[in-house]
This record gives sequence, C-alpha cells and structure tokens, in this order.
Amino acid sequence: MSSDVSEYTIGGVKIIFPCKAYPSQLAMMNAIVKGLNSRQHCLLESPTGSGKSLALLCSALSWQQSMYGKLL
Repeated sequence: MSSDVSEYTIGGVKIIFPCKAYPSQLAMMNAIVKGLNSRQHCLLESPTGSGKSLALLCSALSWQQSMYGKLL
C-alpha cells in the first residue's frame, strides 16, 4: 500500500481510504456503516468539497466487501 493510503476500522468494517480522512468524512463513514448494518436509510449532508462522494463510495464498497467475505 502507498504511504498516502489510510485504513480505518469503523463498525467492524475495514475501510481503505486513498488519503487521510477529514473528521467530517469519518463521521459520514460511521453513519453509513451504521445505517447499512441496521438496514436503515441515511440522510447525510455536508458542504461542497468536503469529500462526501469519496466517503460514501469507500465505506459502502468496503461494507459490501466485508459482507461478501462473511458469505463465503
């Protein structure tokens, strides 16, 4: 892994993030993983340029990958 890549474990899900996450991104990833684990909808908002798309993609895809691993 490159030195720029960060790894976070949130709600039991290992999330690989391409850079150091902002606190707002960590909070968003926590809410996303929590919502996915409890099968609930999430309403998330954050200012333009805060990295919402990246946080959403990394956390949702990591969660999906962790669930796929449990099925095997």
